Amino acid sequence: MSSQVECIVAGGPQHGSIFWHQLDNPAALPPAIRTSDGCACTAAARRVSLRDMCARCVLLHPSATGQQFLSVLAWAN
Repeated sequence: MSSQVECIVAGGPQHGSIFWHQLDNPAALPPAIRTSDGCACTAAARRVSLRDMCARCVLLHPSATGQQFLSVLAWAN
């Protein structure tokens, strides 16, 4: 069974970019991406929205500020 996770990037050149990541296995590793500047963004937070039963994941860029991370966390709620 596959499921989708809605992801948003905190910090870096793609700050605020939203995309969908397909998970083929529920026990799969969390999503990660490489941004246009070549830095790897890894999962920093995950939440399942009870309203629409959608999994949301925040991917953290290495240069993200605390304010950028907090603003994206507010979106995930």
